[in-house]
Amino acid sequence: MPREATASACTPALDKAAVIVPLRPALVAFFLRRCGNAAEAEDLAQEVMLRALTHAEWSSAERAKSYIFRIAVNCWRDRGRRILTHGSVVDWNEELVQGVAEEKSPERVLSGKQELERIVIALRELGQRTRDIFVLCRLEKMKQADIAHLMGISVSAVGQHLAKALAHLAQRMKPDEYG
Repeated sequence: MPREATASACTPALDKAAVIVPLRPALVAFFLRRCGNAAEAEDLAQEVMLRALTHAEWSSAERAKSYIFRIAVNCWRDRGRRILTHGSVVDWNEELVQGVAEEKSPERVLSGKQELERIVIALRELGQRTRDIFVLCRLEKMKQADIAHLMGISVSAVGQHLAKALAHLAQRMKPDEYG
């Protein structure tokens, strides 16, 4: 008798696993669409399967699918709450760190400052209206038609001022002129 009791106790666990395991690819796809990270999607799918196996109390395969995907939604919400309270996890990328370190080198910062200084000098050499049009269009991202309306000139005049400013900057920013 104890032998039969043990066998019947194992049978439902095998049935539960038989229902859950085929849903694994769908769970991974569900999480992959949301997070875009295959490793995280696998981890979340495994967590759902573990929860489903430890708390499995369903009577049919259809109820099991519904229950499992409800767990998946809850698991996704839990992840969102964890990120809000603990921050997100970012994979370490040595190449990216090296690139950032190179971008912030003292030589690069000095070079950037010098280039910005040359741009400011070149802009000061322009006439007031041309400089204003350049700043409004390129820095403030205003449309040429809006600038024309604001300044009371034609759109083609705005385009001519902009072309003049760009040509002047291109000429002044030539590397051979400043070494």
